[in-house]
Amino acid sequence: MLKKLKMTKTLLGCGAAFLISLAGQGASAQENLRFTTSVPAQSFIYADILSVWADRVVADSEGTLTIQMFPAGTLGRDPATHLDMVRGGTADIAYVVPGYTPGAMNEATLLELPNLVPDALHGSLAATKMVEDGLWQGEGMEPVKILGMFSTAPGLLSTTRKIETLEEVRDLKLRGAGPTLLASITALGATPIGGITAPQIAEGLSRGLIDGSINEWVALTIFGIAEAAKFHLDVNLGSSPIMVMINREKYDSLPEAARAAIDKNSGPAFAKLFGEAFDAWIEKFRTAAMQDDSRVFTQLSDAEQAKWDAQLQTVTDGWIADHPNGQALYDAYVVALKDVQN
Repeated sequence: MLKKLKMTKTLLGCGAAFLISLAGQGASAQENLRFTTSVPAQSFIYADILSVWADRVVADSEGTLTIQMFPAGTLGRDPATHLDMVRGGTADIAYVVPGYTPGAMNEATLLELPNLVPDALHGSLAATKMVEDGLWQGEGMEPVKILGMFSTAPGLLSTTRKIETLEEVRDLKLRGAGPTLLASITALGATPIGGITAPQIAEGLSRGLIDGSINEWVALTIFGIAEAAKFHLDVNLGSSPIMVMINREKYDSLPEAARAAIDKNSGPAFAKLFGEAFDAWIEKFRTAAMQDDSRVFTQLSDAEQAKWDAQLQTVTDGWIADHPNGQALYDAYVVALKDVQN
């Protein structure tokens, strides 16, 4: 009897050890991914896009994955370092504005060209197609896997006085973000002003340091630019590329269910999530602004539009000439836009 009792205790002990081992294996199988971004937690990009994406991935991962979000640079204060953080594995996933890391995805600066991207949704879907077709590879991107390639909505011209003609814009000092927008300002005959960050634009307008700025309605609203520049000219002066990527080695090491969950929610699905949310907020902010009687909204006449288009075409021609296979890349993106709009 005593011998049987000892055997039973031994078997129970082995069973408990086996269960603990299984539990340990289950705990180790649940991977945690660190997602760094410069956008604050209260922003719609964080709340309506990045967090939603992360929640969807975790929900589809069959319990193999958690994603820890780090908003407002709490994991890496300088957004210009976020790409390198993912390359080196300090962060697993990052939201990156390519303009902060020149050359990283140089082909994507095509999105900054005037009169090209119609809205964030179709611009993002077409940009995603360029990545998936291997046409946008960037430089030094081998250590990462792109999960989302996006375009903002196009920027318009907001100024401190009414503009209706090309002649009237030529004596203005206009703020632009990045070389392509500054090239567009130069092509219009205005004076390009760089080196002013988005939070500084409203003050620059109020102090007369600049006469206008090129931004979309999200930036115009959240940075208070529209309060200082109440004349809005409906011209398409280009959008901005944005990326989300994961460390490739980390991705390859994940359980199959985790990789499948990431894949399901990335690419076109991620572009759709980003584009629809971004466009919805653009419409919300624009509609609210149009109800403000102190604002003036202007559209160019057909004759004036033709003049502006002719000047801005020189920027597109310059981009094509300055990039290897520039014409082929431009043509491929135009085709991609048509495909996603059909």
